Amino acid sequence: MKSIKLVIAKKEIEFHFGLGFLGELFEKEDTSLEQLIKDIEKNIVKYLPPVMLESAKYAALRKGETLDLSLFDIIDLIDEDGGLHSKATLDFYNAFIKSLTKDVPEEPKEEPKKGEKVKK
Repeated sequence: MKSIKLVIAKKEIEFHFGLGFLGELFEKEDTSLEQLIKDIEKNIVKYLPPVMLESAKYAALRKGETLDLSLFDIIDLIDEDGGLHSKATLDFYNAFIKSLTKDVPEEPKEEPKKGEKVKK
């Protein structure tokens, strides 16, 4: 999944994910993936709206358009839609997290061989 369209407070917004979006976000926010995840975990209220804005701006940029929304507009739309627990905001967050881990191989879990004791 590279992009999603969500309706936030009756306004349809397209969000795009992937390497291009992350590169733009990291440069604009002067951060790294590791730091961004820490920041979101620490204060999602402060850090998720800028991520949403940059994702929406990148989606518009890919289509040769400009997005006529500011950070304040995104925050107001989120508030109007029910806050961070609204369906659209949760859908964005889940899609964003999934985009970071998509196709990342999980470490194989070693299963004990027959007759072998499980280490604790």
